Parts: sequence; structure tokens; C-alpha cells
Amino acid sequence: MALPFPIPDSLAPAFTLSHCTAEDTDAMIEVYYDGFETDSRNTFWWSSDKEAMFRWMKRRIRRKMDDNTTRHFKVTDAQSGGLVAFARWDIPEGHEAAFGEWIGPVDVSQTVTAGEGARDGQGEGNLPVASAPVEAITPPATDYPEGARPELCKIFFDALGVMSEKQHAKTMLGLSLLCTSPKYQRKGAGKALMLPMLAIADAEGVKTYLEATPTGKPIYERLGFREVDELAFDLKELTGSSDGIYKISIMVREPRSI
Repeated sequence: MALPFPIPDSLAPAFTLSHCTAEDTDAMIEVYYDGFETDSRNTFWWSSDKEAMFRWMKRRIRRKMDDNTTRHFKVTDAQSGGLVAFARWDIPEGHEAAFGEWIGPVDVSQTVTAGEGARDGQGEGNLPVASAPVEAITPPATDYPEGARPELCKIFFDALGVMSEKQHAKTMLGLSLLCTSPKYQRKGAGKALMLPMLAIADAEGVKTYLEATPTGKPIYERLGFREVDELAFDLKELTGSSDGIYKISIMVREPRSI
């Protein structure tokens, strides 16, 4: 299926950009987990059971890919076929056609266990390994990773939901998730997944919303995002760790004139 945008010139010849499909699920889970596990502050609500996290990520990916208001795109290594990075976007009502046709529903029923999946690529993206693992739509309260502390999950997702409503995020294009394999560095995959969609947002006159980690914030600022609010989690109080206050930046990008 054709993409809703041209392939950016900045994308390295060794990479391809396309829609995510059901066959990508295992690799997406691997990249999702590997990208986020590097920062314990960002994953304070996670289960310590890796296989439990894989099962939860699989359920979440299935729900999101079955949602016709989302779009998933990926960058792959043309030689190995390995997944380099992927992005999930929430599309505002009334702009669905501009951001491309929805692909779904999908069948991702195959069991995924820790250690399985695609690990063919080498390198890392030039955006953060991952944007904050936060999505505008809060999952059902009962669907938390097995082994995770439910109260921490509730605090985390409730905070995201409140902020989403406060900022009217559903009226904007939302970067719900951006993950780059830790094996890929300075290759432009993350940027290639963002710029074409931001160009469509500009043409549509639509704002763009995301939640950024401290690492990602300055990079997103260079792409035109500005901080409009922040979430602060006291990790010492919540988990007893010595990590202190962890902040997630709420960022919005105004559409640029064409």
C-alpha cells in the first residue's frame, strides 16, 4: 500500500520506509522493549518479568493496530530486513484521509516470548532510542503488565490521560510512540519517521502533540516543538529509588506555513 507521503531524501539508501503489518509485531515488541529498558526512570511502572512485559506489549500493539484512528510506519534495513525503528501516530478526526489509509484489523495471535523476534539490524537512530513510552489513550485499568504494581501503572497512565484531556490532544496529530532499535545510532531513522507526517500536519493546519523524555526534549525542540506543560513523578516516594524527580515534557508543535 502506498505511503501518504514521499520518502524523505534524508533517509539513508540502506533503509526503506513503509507501513507496519502484522508480520512486524514480534520485531516491534523487541524494539519497544530494548529501546525503553535502558532508562529505569522511564519504566518505573514496568513489571520486572520480561516475558510479562512482552505479553503486555503484544496486547497493546494489537489494540492499537486494530484502531482505525492510528497509523503505524516503520524503517527497515534493506539488506537484512531487520526493523530499525517504528512510529505510531494518533490521527485527529476529520483528517484521516490526509494521513493515509488505515491498515487493519490484524492478526497478531502468535505467542511471543522474551528473546524472540527480529534482531537483524545494526546501529541506532539519530532521535532518542525512544520517545516517552506514553500514549494519549489510557489502557483499561485491568490491562497492566503481569507482575507490575497496579498502583504505579494507574498513577502513570492516569497522569497521561489527564494531561491529554487538558491539552485537547485528540484535536491534534499525536506522536503516540517512537521506538528505535538501540543497535542503530545516528542513522536518521527516527527523523525520517517524523518529518513526512509533520509536513502533512503543516498542510492540514494541524498541531502535533507528544510527550518527551529529558533526552528527547531538545531534539524535538529543534523540530519545532515547545514545552507547554510537564509531568513530574517522585520516584523516591513511588518506588524508594534514589532517582529523584522524573519529568516528562508535554510538547506541542504549531503548524508551519507552507
